Amino acid sequence: MGQTMAEKVVSRQVGRPVYAGELIERLPIGKLFFNDVIGPPSILILQRLFADTFKQHGQPVQVFDPRRVFMLPDHSVPAYSVQVAEGVDLMELFGRECGVKVYREGDGIEHVVLIEDGHIVPWDIVLGTDSHTCTNGAMGALAFGVGTTDGAYAMATGHLYDFVVPETFQFELTGSFPKGVYGKDLILHIIGVLGAGGCSRRVAEFMGEGVRRLAMDARTTICNMAVEMSARTGIMSTDEVLLEYLKDRAQWPVEPLASDPDAKFADRLHVDLSQLEPMVAFPHKPANATGVSRLAEMMAKSQAQPGPDFPPIHSDRITDAFVGACTNGRYDDLVEAAKVLRGHKVHPDVSLVVIPASRKVYERAMDEGILQVIVKAGANVESSNCGPCFGSHMGVLSKNAQMISSSNRNYQGRMGSRDARIFLASPATVAASAIEGKIADPRKYL
Repeated sequence: MGQTMAEKVVSRQVGRPVYAGELIERLPIGKLFFNDVIGPPSILILQRLFADTFKQHGQPVQVFDPRRVFMLPDHSVPAYSVQVAEGVDLMELFGRECGVKVYREGDGIEHVVLIEDGHIVPWDIVLGTDSHTCTNGAMGALAFGVGTTDGAYAMATGHLYDFVVPETFQFELTGSFPKGVYGKDLILHIIGVLGAGGCSRRVAEFMGEGVRRLAMDARTTICNMAVEMSARTGIMSTDEVLLEYLKDRAQWPVEPLASDPDAKFADRLHVDLSQLEPMVAFPHKPANATGVSRLAEMMAKSQAQPGPDFPPIHSDRITDAFVGACTNGRYDDLVEAAKVLRGHKVHPDVSLVVIPASRKVYERAMDEGILQVIVKAGANVESSNCGPCFGSHMGVLSKNAQMISSSNRNYQGRMGSRDARIFLASPATVAASAIEGKIADPRKYL
């Protein structure tokens, strides 16, 4: 029987054919990374649990393979508190002691930097201490988030324990995006169709001619938000676009990966990209997605049928806007935002924050004049970090705020006050809305 990509990757790691539903007691992993939120407590757990074991063998505490473990301070940097600063210090000290690569504050967001630097390749099993580790599935890797304890054990042993091979939900993409429609619009459309639990515990595999027409930045956006429909992860097969991206970049051997034609899938969905329009997700969940042409209809529905995750919205006005995050802070995202902003000014009642997702993205956008366009339009451009996305710093929302964001989540209280309202959209839609002071269709600016 044929295998899905997920089944193939796990089979190779354990040395025998496996299929969905099988329990793998010890799954060997390929790459493991930590951010400044989970990294410090994971290090402390590792040292506490394994110090005696290493001491019995006459060795200091160490990781299973320093080449495969990474520390990336990205969530709360530049450090805004003593606690955060001391956590980053701990990561740096641990890195020196164990030979682990520790990125500098401002180098970028974990789900962007490791891909940029060629550390993630097809057939990898990637663990990260963040739910959006699924981003790395765009590289043909089986990638998912883990918690503090699993991260600590994986750091010591190189294994994830009691792993159940997931089923796969296949999404066939055909056609091409029309003007003003992007990867963010596609994934919001899919989440809106399936609902918040529509791909629960399954691998979301994106395939078809539509995928082959997508640039890498769009692919990472799509895989990044697979978890918002409760998928275990997202994944895409190897094609010419990915191989070209990895050329002279990959730090590990590259071997193509794809599902077998006769692989068994739990479900399938076809999406014609040419039929999509710019999308907007209403508070308080990404599944509250609607086309920009149906905003009034969605507002009326929120007033007539409100719920805990769907509060009544009485105005499409915007007080805050954000372009950035691991979802949409890459180079192509800034290019599209700048196209909309060029020659325009941010509305006087709107605060627009733009954060490139990595130092490399920042420098390229600066060298090419993209940041100049964004700054002249009236935006605040900050160093690479996750701050506004999870309500940490650099743009925390007040109770009166209505934010439109290119990030991945709009849960209640996600970006600040629990009374704030957050809409999700593509960078182009965010930029257009920042200009008009209300949710706007970006196509008129393109």
